[in-house]
Amino acid sequence: MENIDRDEVLRVVKMRGPLIPNDLKKALGKGDTTLLGALLGELSSKGLVKVSHTKLGGSPYYYDPANPAGLERIAEHLGEKDQRTFNLLKDKKVLRDDKQEALVRVSLRNIKDFSRMLKINAPEGPVIYWKYFLLSDADAEQMIKEDLGMAKAAKAPEPPAEPKPAPAEPKPAKPTVAPAAPAQPKQEEKPRPNTGAKVEKIKKTEPKEEQQELTPIESIQDPFYSKVKGYFDRNKITVKEQKLIRKKSELDFVIVMPTPVGNVEYYCKAKAKKKSNDGDLAAAKLQGNARNLPVIYLTTGEITKKAKEKLQSDFKGLVVKEL
Repeated sequence: MENIDRDEVLRVVKMRGPLIPNDLKKALGKGDTTLLGALLGELSSKGLVKVSHTKLGGSPYYYDPANPAGLERIAEHLGEKDQRTFNLLKDKKVLRDDKQEALVRVSLRNIKDFSRMLKINAPEGPVIYWKYFLLSDADAEQMIKEDLGMAKAAKAPEPPAEPKPAPAEPKPAKPTVAPAAPAQPKQEEKPRPNTGAKVEKIKKTEPKEEQQELTPIESIQDPFYSKVKGYFDRNKITVKEQKLIRKKSELDFVIVMPTPVGNVEYYCKAKAKKKSNDGDLAAAKLQGNARNLPVIYLTTGEITKKAKEKLQSDFKGLVVKEL
């Protein structure tokens, strides 16, 4: 497999994104779309690129987080109904949810790349609005308040106070000691009613996949790990580094295998999965390439037909073993 420079990939995404793996292949003039897709997925897990909800042929778009406006170019790949909703939201900037037709309300929830949900506390109760994704929260809040008739009116200037006559000069009098006047209690200032609409943005957080790095050997209490370790022991394979990625299902290793020409170091991906696809193998291949190591893929199940075909072409040298 050709080595792909990650920095070069990032430059292409920033210059030409949003793009799908096939677009990246054309721009680079090399690479396999499955492997490029795995590489883009790796970059997205590090936050270097973002992934769209909108897809083309099952593939999402990858784009520069610093340039979300580029997503407008992929709106043409939305379905007919979603495109109409996109154009409506782009034109109006904000839409009140309960004032829309049922199909529009569903569509606003579908076009997640372009719509942002806002919930406000209006006098009649909680109300949901949608704003266009490029509209700032401050502008959206002002437009929503105007829609609800809650925009604050500008205060009229107060007339200037008339000048008071200067007090007459008091006549000199003999100094006397007067009793101190009792202090007047301060009146509590009543809180002013808040008539403005409070806008709260509903934040949708998506868990980022933690970047796992192989660490020195440590004790791992996991049934799948015990199964893999038993396989290593039976085949006289030494574990040099190991990491539990997902409990009971995924492990990473650097192992040392005895061969007729001496001990050879491998990167090993182990997965408890009924059926592994070409994407699984591509991700393992990329991890091995990053460490300049040959790759062994261990699985409790089988691999798809397409993945088997890839083993004869793009994934040559990758070894697959069933546990």
